Amino acid sequence: MLGDVTRRPQTGQPPGVQSDGSAQPRQIPAGSSPASGTGATEEGGSISATATPLAGDLPTERHRLPARVTRYWRWRAFYSSLPFLVLLVSGAIVLPWGPWWARWSVVGVFVAVIAACMIILPPIRYRVFWYAISSTEIDIQSGIIFITRSLVPMHRVQTLRSERGPMADHYRMTTLKIRTAAGSVSVSGLDRAEADELCERISRMTGLVDDV
Repeated sequence: MLGDVTRRPQTGQPPGVQSDGSAQPRQIPAGSSPASGTGATEEGGSISATATPLAGDLPTERHRLPARVTRYWRWRAFYSSLPFLVLLVSGAIVLPWGPWWARWSVVGVFVAVIAACMIILPPIRYRVFWYAISSTEIDIQSGIIFITRSLVPMHRVQTLRSERGPMADHYRMTTLKIRTAAGSVSVSGLDRAEADELCERISRMTGLVDDV
């Protein structure tokens, strides 16, 4: 199920925004100091920087996903791999592409890898992910092996889009896509009520117009 929630009017420029500014969200490597260099001024060849904390710098401002999201991710991974597993088993039964033990060894390795991913990866993803919102920015950290921290200036947000399929609907989950002129970030696994509240909060801060 897809639906445009809100959309920014195409006319006008937000106050304080330069006409040549980039609209792409900043990618901040995890573990680095995201506020370094903020507000830097150059005087006589030396640069002085004033550290400005971001929305997610305070752990108390970080929001986590509901714990049941790990079950949702596991079942989604299972059903996503099921067609390939059926194809692989059918090939092992019907096609003579090697000794029987070699064919079923490939099937066994595939099943073991999928099972390991379903058991190990969702809890790691759950612990890594958080999001934080302030009046000026949306701060999101995500990833499993490679951790990415994305910072979206609030005045760059153009549209908010909520998505959920049958399985997400069963677990009362929603994916929220936040789009700017040059890209987008997604928050997957939000509780449905939390996603609605987040849409309303961002819309209020950015002045988005409801067009549904």
